[in-house]
Amino acid sequence: MSYADITINDKSRIKSWLHKKRYAQALYSLKEVPFNFNGSILDFGGGSGEFCKYLLKALPDSTPVLYEPTPSLRQEASVNLQKYRQVKIIAELGDSPFPVYDVIFCMEVFEHIVEEQYKVLFKQFLGLMDKNSLLVVSVPVEVYIPALAKGIFRMSRRYGSFDAKLKNVLKCTFGKPPAIRPRGEIENSLPYYYDHLGFDYRVFENELKKYFAITGSYGGPLAYMPACINFEKYYLCRR
Repeated sequence: MSYADITINDKSRIKSWLHKKRYAQALYSLKEVPFNFNGSILDFGGGSGEFCKYLLKALPDSTPVLYEPTPSLRQEASVNLQKYRQVKIIAELGDSPFPVYDVIFCMEVFEHIVEEQYKVLFKQFLGLMDKNSLLVVSVPVEVYIPALAKGIFRMSRRYGSFDAKLKNVLKCTFGKPPAIRPRGEIENSLPYYYDHLGFDYRVFENELKKYFAITGSYGGPLAYMPACINFEKYYLCRR
């Protein structure tokens, strides 16, 4: 099953709409880009490459670079973007065609990254940014009302799994997610969380503040409503 099959092409119309909405909503952040924007954009952990299509529709003269370390997702992106020759797909950051980027997007990645790797990625971002660069990070909200809504949906599909156990869903609903999450490995043998449940955007935000100035944030799909009733949160960051 491809990444698209469990996101924008999911059989649930609501889930499919929400994933398409988050791609479109990420573009709100471009209002923060300076007028001297020259179009160098990095989609960090870009998966199947769907977001690059939204970028090119909004900024047809931009030069998106998709970095995806997972071979199967990179192959999916290659097929998905074969008509979009402006997009360069890379497997290593050392192959980046730009020394720094105007905008770096990292969306729905950190909920899968083990905590020990946060600072590694943060330092990678800093190495690709200058004083004018904008970093846009989005993460899911897996506590309070959103956790209950997501938990009910997951239980309807796979009751009894780690992210679909009533006990775990209720813990997250009350703002106290399980302290231990099951880990696996992706294709390049890096440790990986497959489940979103257990990720706490509040803890992540505290770590993000140690490395970046957070100049703004908004929710998704309701941009101007608080995170406690949204499914995602977007952070706008500078050096």
